[in-house]
Amino acid sequence: MDTVNVSNQYATNSVTERAEFGDSNTPVIASALEHANMKSLAVKTATGLGVTLVELPVTGMLVLRARDDKPALAAALKSSLQLDLPNVLASNVVVDNGKSYCARWIAPDEWLLSCPLQDAFEIEQNIRTAAGASSIAIVNVSGGFTTIMLSGNNANDVLKKSVTYDVHPSHFTVGKVVNTVFSKAQVTMRCLDTNHYEFIVRRSFADYVWLWLQVASAEYGISIEIE
Repeated sequence: MDTVNVSNQYATNSVTERAEFGDSNTPVIASALEHANMKSLAVKTATGLGVTLVELPVTGMLVLRARDDKPALAAALKSSLQLDLPNVLASNVVVDNGKSYCARWIAPDEWLLSCPLQDAFEIEQNIRTAAGASSIAIVNVSGGFTTIMLSGNNANDVLKKSVTYDVHPSHFTVGKVVNTVFSKAQVTMRCLDTNHYEFIVRRSFADYVWLWLQVASAEYGISIEIE
């Protein structure tokens, strides 16, 4: 079995998103479901089935908090990433030189920013510098979550089994982000497109959500893919 090392996040080139390098001298952060051996599962499943499940590699995630100095945080985010601070119904995605950023509204004074893992620390520093003496908080939670993608013709049917939130396409529209209970776990759920959804799950609940998705999807046929 590969040995996984977790290094100081502040060191240059200290992390890689590819767990395959776990037996080399390059430190890595393994995803929450690394032990599930997605490569093996992906080989055994067919394409064209009703539901497709994917776990993304470890993603950089920063929790942003601001109350009275919300305008300063918005200006810092705009100047650093050309990304708007979203309100309760908005989600903004910017692609710059092949790097993706997404800021999600979590609460009136809280947002979750995702970014390439290797850029998380630099982005955090840039936002802090741009915000100056403003009262904001930024916490790097990259290792505490995993991202699971659910898609396919029956993806919405799986959601109807799993959440109490109204996921009808007329209500859970493209780009909308909600915090909700997924069976008995808390997730941040985003609609990416028709029948294409993103779940950000705490690492401690990853196995539970993964197993639930497999059971809830079984009647439609499951295809497992790797990123």
